[in-house]
Parts: sequence; structure tokens; C-alpha cells
Amino acid sequence: MGYDTLKNNPKSYIFTKKYNQTINLKVKPHTKYVTLYFNQVDYDGKHKKLTLYATMYFLAMTGQTATILTPAGFTFKDGSTVRKLDIKENTGEVLYEVKKAPFKQQIKIYRGYYLLGL
Repeated sequence: MGYDTLKNNPKSYIFTKKYNQTINLKVKPHTKYVTLYFNQVDYDGKHKKLTLYATMYFLAMTGQTATILTPAGFTFKDGSTVRKLDIKENTGEVLYEVKKAPFKQQIKIYRGYYLLGL
């Protein structure tokens, strides 16, 4: 699942009574598009409000580990800006909740723009 066997693999195998027999199969991982949705989290009183902020698409292979970065000026709920995503056969759409980064962190992100404005 998630891989295709290559055509040059043997068509049949002969098993003996030995233990620990191995069969080598050559496979190729599936290539697929992954869609990431970044929803901005706001709290309206006691209720959580989600607003779609950004969408990102990329091409990945089954078994690959992708590094996901938040949009500029945002963090994940735990305050980090980076996540690892293991691409599996059923990985197609992934939803992330993000929040506005604290002002001090935003200054670091946009420091170059502020310097140009001076």
C-alpha cells in the first residue's frame, strides 16, 4: 500500500523448509499532491473561531518526511513555527491551526521591512 512493485521483480518464488527466508522486492513510492490548510484560531468570548488563512500544495512521495513552516507572522498553537509531516498513503489534506505570532516575534520576522522603511 503506497508503493508499486517494479516490473523487473521475479514472477514467482520457491520456498524451502528453511527458516528466515527473505524475498527482495523492488518498489517505487507513489507520488501525490498534499494540500495544507492553515486556519487562524481566534476566541470570540468562550467560542473558538476558525478562519481559513492560507492554503499550500506540494508534491510528495509516500514515506517522505516533509518540513512544514507556518505562514509569515503566525505560529502553531504551541508557539513553534515548524512541524514535521510523515507522508502516508492516506495523506492528502492536512489541517493546521495557527495563531498570530506575538509582536516581538513578528518584529524578528519583518525586521528587513522595518529597516527599509527607516
